[in-house]
Amino acid sequence: MDASRQEGLEKLLVKERLHELEMAYCRGIDRRDPDLIRSIFFEDAIEDHGEAWYGTGYQWVDYIFADYLHQFEVTAHYVLNEWYKVEGDEAQSEVHRISYHRRPNGEEITAASRTFNRYERREGVWRISYRGVTRDWMKETQATPVDPTQPRHMILRPSLPGSDDVSYRELPLFKRGPID
Repeated sequence: MDASRQEGLEKLLVKERLHELEMAYCRGIDRRDPDLIRSIFFEDAIEDHGEAWYGTGYQWVDYIFADYLHQFEVTAHYVLNEWYKVEGDEAQSEVHRISYHRRPNGEEITAASRTFNRYERREGVWRISYRGVTRDWMKETQATPVDPTQPRHMILRPSLPGSDDVSYRELPLFKRGPID
């Protein structure tokens, strides 16, 4: 394999790893797995939400699990467009997201945001070194109560925020804890 082709293949593998970091963030939030989220950041990584919140990635994890997520019975985070640039041991991305949050009283918040990420490879390991977040839009609504007489609701298993979620039974390779 020539050098150009080898370099292209290596960049693709790096981009795949960066994509896995983004997926781990979403799963960590939705399944309430702080160790998984913490593992995508370097210890000195910055999490920057502008005037709303600023600190390290580890502090962000502590904050959302102590002071934020408890107000939602369900969250779902989806990654849409991802664009990665890789140069040596550094990479950057812009990632578009949609997030859904439902409170026990039925209030729903759906929002679109973008993250501006910087990644580094340190000692052979890729992680996030900086994550900036901006909101594109947000919509608040009231959930429609589930009608158990409707067949569509009878066949679905509920999505749960913690380790009781069906995904842990169905997908034994997806264990709680740090990303491997």
